[in-house]
This record gives sequence, C-alpha cells and structure tokens, in this order.
Amino acid sequence: MPIGENIKSAFKNVLSNKMRTFLTMLGIIIGIASVIAIFSIGNGSQAEIEEQFDSLGVGRMTISLRNNSPRQMFSSNALTLDDYELLKDTEGVKYMSPTYSSSNCYVKLLDPKETNTASITGVGADYYDIMSPTLLYGSYISQTQIDEKSKVAVITNTTANKVFGYCSNAVIGEKISLKSWKGSQKYTVIGIVKDESEAASSQYADEYPESIVIPISTAQRLFNQKNLTNITLTAEYPDNTDELSERIIAILDEEHNTSEMYNCESTTAQLEAMNEVTGTVTLLISGVAAISLIVGGIGVMNIMMVTVTERTREIGIRKSIGAKNSDIMLQFVIEAIILTSLGGLLGIAFGWAAGLIAGHILGMSSVVSVSSVILAVAISSAIGIIFGVYPARKAALLDPIEALRYE
Repeated sequence: MPIGENIKSAFKNVLSNKMRTFLTMLGIIIGIASVIAIFSIGNGSQAEIEEQFDSLGVGRMTISLRNNSPRQMFSSNALTLDDYELLKDTEGVKYMSPTYSSSNCYVKLLDPKETNTASITGVGADYYDIMSPTLLYGSYISQTQIDEKSKVAVITNTTANKVFGYCSNAVIGEKISLKSWKGSQKYTVIGIVKDESEAASSQYADEYPESIVIPISTAQRLFNQKNLTNITLTAEYPDNTDELSERIIAILDEEHNTSEMYNCESTTAQLEAMNEVTGTVTLLISGVAAISLIVGGIGVMNIMMVTVTERTREIGIRKSIGAKNSDIMLQFVIEAIILTSLGGLLGIAFGWAAGLIAGHILGMSSVVSVSSVILAVAISSAIGIIFGVYPARKAALLDPIEALRYE
C-alpha cells in the first residue's frame, strides 16, 4: 500500500473513536505541555535576569574583601583610597570609583517630626558612568566637589517626594537634613535620579531606606572612616573581565602582602552563574515532568495492543490479499506516530498557554523558544515510534489463517 494511503487509513482509524484517542493522547499532552510551560518560564526568567544585569551595566566589576564583614572593614587589609589610586590606571579599566556605604544615618522627611533611615553612599566622580542611572534633574557629583569635600547630595525621585512633597527641578539647590552620630547636617541637593526600585520603596515606605549619594571624601569625614566598602569599576573590554580580575587581585595581594584576601567579581560572571543555576533547575523540573511522557507512551502502547486485537480479522484479510508484514507494521507505526504527534501539538498549545498564564501571575514574560517546540515534536514522534513498534510488530507477525478465524 502506498505511504499516502497508509497515512489516510491511519488517520481514519485514529479518528474513528475520538474519546479513546483523546484519552490515549492525554498523557502525551500533559507531558509535552508541562515541559513547554517549564521551559518557557525558565527562558523567561533567564531573559529577565539578563535584562536586570544589562541595566546594571555590562562589564561592571566590584572589588572587595573576600570576607567583607564589619570587623574586616577595620583591618589593615581593608581597601583604602590608596588602593583606588593604585588601581585606577590599570590597563583594561574604563571607569573606577571608590565607594563607602553606611546606613547609620537618618533623613528628615516633609513632616519635621518624621525621619527615615538613609542609606548613604560616598562615591567618586566616575560612579555615575559606571552605574548609569537615569538623571531626572540637576547634575552628578563632580571631582571638584570631591576635592572640596562639599556637602552636596544626589537623591532619588522617591526621596524628593518624601522630603519636599514634590519632585521637580525646583528641588535642585534645596537642602536636606541628615542626622548622624555627629548631629544634624544640611546637604544641598544637586541632582535627582530615577529610583529603579520605586515600586518596592513605595510599597514598603517605612522599611525601605532613602538612597542618598554624596562625595566619597564627604562620606569618609561624616563617618570618620578612612577605609572603603568596595571599589567599583567598568572594564574597557567586557569579554576580558576574568583576566582583569586576576590582574587586580594580584596587584592588591602584592601591595598588602596577602593571599586570597580580595575578591573581584563581575556582573558577567554573576549572570553566567545565575543562568547556569536557572538552566539546571529548569532541566531537573523538566526531567520530572518528562516522566509523564513515559506514562503517556505506555498508554499509547496499551491502546495499540487493544487495537491490534480488535482488528485481527482485518489484518488477516489484508495479508490474505497480498499485504506484506512490512505494510501491516508500517500502518500501525504510522497510527502510533499520529496519536503522539497530535498529542504533542495539543501539548505545545496548552504548554504555551500555561506558560503565558504562569508568567502573568508571576509578573514576568514567558519565552517559548523554537528549539523547545522542535524538541517537543521530536520527543512525541519518537515516543510514537518506540512505543508503537511492539504492537505493530505483533500485528505484522499474525498468521493470516488464524487471524481470519478470529472472532
């Protein structure tokens, strides 16, 4: 029988009992849908992670003590401005900024009786070239202001609204009051940047500290601290961060006569680590979901065995008029492939829809890749062949005389 006739006959037999066909395909549908949904959510989470890291800046690196505990901050190995001066002209460094951070400060809000915790970050002139925030009004901190230890500050739009009641260019030049162990001091606002975590800081207003950036020299004087929290930089060649990291650590170890004391981590390395973890978790969960595909394949085998039994007389008639064993076997294998392929296509549709719904609930986009669709179709077809061969072979080996006698 020509292959076209085999396919036509197979479709007719498969669709002759729609409910049984659907129930047979159900395991395949669930398995494929689960794998597609998991892969789409996994791909979506990876895309979101990459987007977040892109916003952090490609090639950004952070130098810190390997054990960056409060005690280590006061050790002789702590990073200082001397280390910054030593490293800033290192080959491969595009921008570099010393950084000192502290939350031991409070800022007065619109109501003079109310205050909120302030996260103070002292930075160098290159800091905004590294961090690339969105400047709404005013300007960034300059080297002149760092040299003069000026009492100036760059705040977020969220902080501006809380302190002044509005956020506009009119805030530039106004003063904010910061309270530390030295008492209250006033700082002139020179710039307002967009708060990238505005949603979270608005929702948890009482728990979220106000983010305020001041010159590194001013911060060190405010907190009476000569050491740095870390040094941030941007690599001139983002693909060469590993080599640059090793060079920087070697320079610091030589300067401080230490070994394995410092850490230089890049956003690229963090992204690769996150993607590796996400990919591994996605594969593990997909592996568990794929178990249902095996169950579905066994269901296909069972129903094909039943079909062979029901159509024993038909097989006998076909063989008696000249059908070869290969013809009979091919027909049943095609039927099994059609069953699993239809189940695979429905599984892809349900999986895609489930991924979209799950992504919407989780607040992220789901990404259905072409490779996962091709993989799903290939798996479902392979299941049809693997689990359809045994029933098909059994049908092909039936004795035509015995088959004709079968009632």
